[in-house]
Amino acid sequence: MKLNLGNAIKEALKAELSSTTPTLFMGQDLHYNLYGYTDGLLEQFGKEKILNTPISEATVVGTAIGAALCGVRTIVDLTVANFMYIAMDQIVNIASKNSYMYNGKLELPLTIMCGEFYNCGNAAQHSDRLHSLFINFPGLKIVAPNTPQNAYSLLRASINDKNPVLYFSDRTLFYEESEVDLNFKIQIGNSSIIREGNKLTLLVVSGCVKTANELENEFIKLNLSVEIIEISTINPLNLDNIYFSVKKTGRVVIADTSNRSGSFAEHLSSLIVENLFGFLKAPIKIVAYEDVPVPFANNLEKKLLPSKSKILDSIIKVYFYNN
Repeated sequence: MKLNLGNAIKEALKAELSSTTPTLFMGQDLHYNLYGYTDGLLEQFGKEKILNTPISEATVVGTAIGAALCGVRTIVDLTVANFMYIAMDQIVNIASKNSYMYNGKLELPLTIMCGEFYNCGNAAQHSDRLHSLFINFPGLKIVAPNTPQNAYSLLRASINDKNPVLYFSDRTLFYEESEVDLNFKIQIGNSSIIREGNKLTLLVVSGCVKTANELENEFIKLNLSVEIIEISTINPLNLDNIYFSVKKTGRVVIADTSNRSGSFAEHLSSLIVENLFGFLKAPIKIVAYEDVPVPFANNLEKKLLPSKSKILDSIIKVYFYNN
């Protein structure tokens, strides 16, 4: 079935809400299909499963935690990533720590969905990319799907997980279409080689997957053998494919839509240097969002993005370092 990323999310929600396991989907404006992936859910599942909530993110997440602790698989749609700030105490101080503090006797099947709305004129308070921020809080699983298949399969895996999962969908990918196998399962902890090469490893996160794929003609034109690995699970992080590729190529570029400082890209770079320093033939380059609050003007924001030209420039510098 050919789906865009938004419709893949809707299909995953329909599949899990149809389960006999008690499941609740709650969030703002769910009854009105404001963001394109809740169309028909209210009519199919009713107000007992599809719950419109007030604009009070801390209250909503707190309520969802309570429902999850009582055995209800609970999905919360916070819509915009920045709205997570308002619920930080509930997410970081309660959801992430409960199972650990009760020695694993409590399960917390909670999925918190949100979109990363950047590069579309939403200005500073609605445009942050937060998947990197939460790696500093143990107890949270973090996924950032980058294809319709990942969006579908990872959402179903998140809803079925017994631990709290933060599900970040990159809205720059929302209308990208591809084939989706509705029976294909992905475990949380996924990373995949999407282009094979043997001279340089390009590690891409979230919306950078699309940007990297758009460089295919440049790789052919410049005769660059670049291996691309998409990372759709931030935590837990599957390092097997990454380490295997780095040992093979010895050269690494990491592209991430988060702000550079304290980013997942920096964390990943440190792991590679710590564990595979002897295999590296060049310094690692990171291409990330500049450390600037997001401007409203789109022409200014585009200068801050991890663009094709920035990624290609970094690839060329690393590829030909000491060659």
